[in-house]
Amino acid sequence: MASPPGFISRDKLKIWEIFRDDVGPEGEEILKTAKLAHVVNNKHGLVVTMTDETYSFFRGEEGCKITKIPNLCGIKAKEFVVAFRGLAITEDGSLYSWTNGQFLIHHKDKGLDTLHLKPFDTAPHLLGGSLAGKKVQQVALAEERAMALTVDGDVHRWVRNGKTTSEPMVIPREHFDYQEVLSLACTNYIYAALTSNGELFHWELDKELPQKEVIDTAPLKKIIASWSIIFALTVEGTLYTGRFHDKISIEPKPMWVVVMEHVKFHDITTFGSDNVVVVDVTSLDDLFAQIGETTWRTIRAESDAEPGTVGGDIGSLWASKENVDITFSVEGKPISAHKLILTTRSDYFARMFSNEWKETAGSSRIEIKYTKYTVFEALLFYIYHNKVKFAGDEYEDIFGLMMLADAHCAVKIRQECEQILMENISAENAIFLVRNAASANALVFFSINS
Repeated sequence: MASPPGFISRDKLKIWEIFRDDVGPEGEEILKTAKLAHVVNNKHGLVVTMTDETYSFFRGEEGCKITKIPNLCGIKAKEFVVAFRGLAITEDGSLYSWTNGQFLIHHKDKGLDTLHLKPFDTAPHLLGGSLAGKKVQQVALAEERAMALTVDGDVHRWVRNGKTTSEPMVIPREHFDYQEVLSLACTNYIYAALTSNGELFHWELDKELPQKEVIDTAPLKKIIASWSIIFALTVEGTLYTGRFHDKISIEPKPMWVVVMEHVKFHDITTFGSDNVVVVDVTSLDDLFAQIGETTWRTIRAESDAEPGTVGGDIGSLWASKENVDITFSVEGKPISAHKLILTTRSDYFARMFSNEWKETAGSSRIEIKYTKYTVFEALLFYIYHNKVKFAGDEYEDIFGLMMLADAHCAVKIRQECEQILMENISAENAIFLVRNAASANALVFFSINS
C-alpha cells in the first residue's frame, strides 16, 4: 500500500505484528499518517503522526488498545528507547522518561511465568537534574539504570529503585581521561563508554569511577549491550563479548571473549533484551520483525531524512572510526584516522604519507613525539570538522594547538586559535599569553596587551 511522501508506508509497518490488520479503524487512520514508529515487542508499539501526536498501541486479551499520550504530543520526538522504562529524545535534545508497569501471569496448564508490560505506568516527564538545559544525543538503558550522552560530551547517569527514580548526575570528564565520549552502553551489571580514540571505560553498578579496559591492541569503533553482555567491535573487525562471572562477586569484572576468531565483522547491533548480536545483514528491519518482533531503532519515514553534506559525512567518519587505516601513538595513547582525509586536507600529512617520510613508509602506526595527546587529537578533529574543539577558557590547549598548527604550516587553524584567544583574554590568562605569544608567531598579543 503506497503512502504519501513523508509517511511510513503501511506495507512497511505491517511487518510487525502489533501494526497488522486488526488495529481497527482508529488504528488504520493513525498509521496512515505515521512519521515515526517504534516496536517494543509484539504487544507494544509507539507511533508519532505528522501532526506530532504520539499514540501507544498495546495488544492485550481484548485486542489492540490505542491510547493517545498527551505528554509526548507536540514535543517533536525523534527517537524512542523502551524496555522496563521508556525514554524519548526530541529534536531539540530534550529527554522525556516514564516507567512501564511489570506483572507476571502464571500459565496453569504449562506451569510458566510470562512477563508482560503495562505501558506508561507513570506519565512521561521531562528529565532534569544534571540534564536540565542540556541537549541529549544518545541514551543507553538497562532494567534499573540509564545513561545519556549530551552534545557537549558529558556523560550523565541515573537509577530507578521501584517507582522512584534518582535525578541524573554528570560524571566528570577527568574520569574518561578528558577524552571525547562517542557512545554509551549499559547492562544490568555494568556501564560502558567508548571514547574518540577507541578506548573503553567501564564501571560497575555501585562504583562511581570509570576504569579503562584494554581488550585489544586495535582501537574499538562500536559498543552495544544486551541485558547482561557488552559487545565491543574493533576497527579491524574483531568482535568481543564481555560478561560478568556473577553479580555477587566481591570484585566483578567482565570476561572478554573473541566471537568467531577468524571472522571479521563490519557492524553489530542487538535486540537489547536478548543476548543476541546481529551482524552483516541486508535488512535489519525485516530480520528484527521476524525473529524479535521488535525494532532495532525508531523507524522514520524515508523522505524525512535530511540529505547529508560532505562536511557532515567526513565528520561522522571521525566519530564512527569506520574503515580507519592509520593509528597515531601520542603519549602512549592511540588515535585512529583515515589517510585519504588527512592527505586531502593537510599538506603536512600528505608529505608524511608520501615517500618524503621514509620512516612512515608502509606503517599503519606512527609515533608522535613532543606533542600532547589532547592537542594532537584537536588537530585531527579540526581536519575532520573544520572547527576548534576547545572551549574559550581552555587557553593552554588552544595555545598548544596554535603552536602545532604553526609547525604544520596550517595557517587557517592558527588564525582561528589566535582569534579565540584574543576574544577571551582575561586577567587569568593574559600573562601566559604575553609570555608565550612569540613562540607561536602570535605577535598580535603584545600589541593588545601593551
